[in-house]
Amino acid sequence: MNKAAAEPNIDAMRDEMSEVRRIIDALDDELVALLAKRQRQIERAAKVKPALGIPARVPDRVDEVLARVLGAARREGLSVEVAMNLWTAIIEWSISYEERLMGDRAPKGE
Repeated sequence: MNKAAAEPNIDAMRDEMSEVRRIIDALDDELVALLAKRQRQIERAAKVKPALGIPARVPDRVDEVLARVLGAARREGLSVEVAMNLWTAIIEWSISYEERLMGDRAPKGE
């Protein structure tokens, strides 16, 4: 067997790695756009919640979001650990952001 034929084609592998990086970059851009849309909904919630007497942190809603996201992660083949860590961070940031936006209008939660 020819040794050169047995070795991976380095140029092809470099091309593939470049493609992987391009795709990851595009996915990152999409994720940022989606997170920005989510942030705008948090901003909307911060305007509505005080009038309804709803605090930024609603434990039942946090549980509902995490359960829904973990189900979606399982369906899509995303690591449940990754989903739990990411969404816990997203939720905690969102609650903190809502509280800052509501300021002294923020209803007190549990």
